[in-house]
Amino acid sequence: MDDTSAVEVAVKSASYNIILQVLMRVLSSVSNAVILRLISKDELGVINVRLMLLYSTCHCFSREAFRRSCLSKFDGKNPEKQFNLLWTIIPTSLICSAILRFVWLFMLETPESHLVSHYSTGVNAILLTVLIEIMAEPVYIFSQSFHFVKLKIFIEGISLTVKSLGMVLLLHIWPYHAIHSFCISQILGAIVYSFSYYIYFWNYFKMLKDSTNLVPINSVWNMFPKFSRNFVELKDLFLTWSFFKHTLLKQLLTEGERYLMTFLSVLSFAEQGMYDVVNNLGSLAARFVLLPIEESGYLLFTHLLSRDKPAHEQKNASTSLVVLINLLKLMCLLGLVILTFGFSYSQLLLLLYGGQTLSSGIALTLLRWHCVYVLFLALNGISEGFKFSVMKQHQIDRYNKVMVYLSVGFLITAFCLVKLFGGVGFILANCINMAFRIHHSLFYIKKYFMMSWTQLFSKVIPNPAVMLILGFSFLVTSISEANLCCSKGIQFWIWHFIIGICCVFITLLSIWFRERSLVLFIYEQWQNKAKSKSN
Repeated sequence: MDDTSAVEVAVKSASYNIILQVLMRVLSSVSNAVILRLISKDELGVINVRLMLLYSTCHCFSREAFRRSCLSKFDGKNPEKQFNLLWTIIPTSLICSAILRFVWLFMLETPESHLVSHYSTGVNAILLTVLIEIMAEPVYIFSQSFHFVKLKIFIEGISLTVKSLGMVLLLHIWPYHAIHSFCISQILGAIVYSFSYYIYFWNYFKMLKDSTNLVPINSVWNMFPKFSRNFVELKDLFLTWSFFKHTLLKQLLTEGERYLMTFLSVLSFAEQGMYDVVNNLGSLAARFVLLPIEESGYLLFTHLLSRDKPAHEQKNASTSLVVLINLLKLMCLLGLVILTFGFSYSQLLLLLYGGQTLSSGIALTLLRWHCVYVLFLALNGISEGFKFSVMKQHQIDRYNKVMVYLSVGFLITAFCLVKLFGGVGFILANCINMAFRIHHSLFYIKKYFMMSWTQLFSKVIPNPAVMLILGFSFLVTSISEANLCCSKGIQFWIWHFIIGICCVFITLLSIWFRERSLVLFIYEQWQNKAKSKSN
């Protein structure tokens, strides 16, 4: 495969992965909206945090290192040895499952039986689910190595749908058996996942007349292990072990919040359930609105600028600065709009999403603070994206070390703040972590373009008139929420919604008249995109 084809495949694969991530978030949010009305908060916390953390931990420790090492080694020259290495994932998974089962059943706090029944059944079902899915791992890695790009999103999408719909349907049939419904749906989804891969390639080899031109094997049976004296290469095992150590650190940092909840019991099971629901719901704005802008910005900066030259030696430096300033201001405005209206409409959203049990108490407080966190996410996405697009390799390596320290600092800060503020402490710790990352990125931008802090902030901070309108909208919608939402009749909810629409319209008008350069920039980008599509 030539370089151009490899890039096209990589871009296509990344796009499908983004679609899959968004699909997973949407399905998770929709199913949670139904499940919330059928099970208790404690059951939700045990399922969504405790058991799903076991699922992600076992999967990560069992297969992630093999995926990284085998995808780089699977060149098709010696498929027998490569498949043999892949099948060693089975004993690895069994060992990980045995260790994690002991931890989850005998070392962690066990939920009280009158709140959550059949907890041990849930743990065993999750480990069985992982083992069933692991059986398809050799076929999965083979498919990814030879660029069956659409296959992954199709099979994982079907499996996720079976799990989500199965959970909802079973809860309607057995409303008082949440753990059993969860177990059955997970196992069914795993069976669909594994069988789909084998059925697909069985049909693929059956229909393909000359498979040797495309892949190095011609039958599904060639994917199974061949026992011989030199079963696997030692150097491949050592490479896998190196990736395993990196995977261990990455998993601890990625799932740090859930490990704190699970191992230190800083939140009750009910609070864990509410935090997980709000986190999924609040992240939809970041996935749908912020992520596409961040990725487009990063792609644009990589085309405009080169990594090996300072700003004053690059012909597109001034253009890049204009683009960066406008994108930072746009993200700042989006974050402020989400904060302004999200604070006053969180209660109505939660009421429509999860009913009365979700629209008050900890869930409402968490979602309001999540709106603050979205503002930090918005600013960090573009500023860090620019930084990574122009950083040299040694600078990226140095910053990765800084990220490790920041992640450890986040875990310590989160533990302390959760002790003081409950679930809100996790969001506050995330905001503090993002603030440090934003400061690092802005400092790099200031140094790169040789600007002062005053010059940078004066260009990024929105017009004072717009800020005044946002403050006025916040005040009006807060008063509207206090008087019209959400214990009164639906006619009051409608009036509260209409007031919000009017405030949004006034805010957009202020941006139209006071941020003309930003509006023109957005219009030009939209025109350029339309032209590129037509061509």
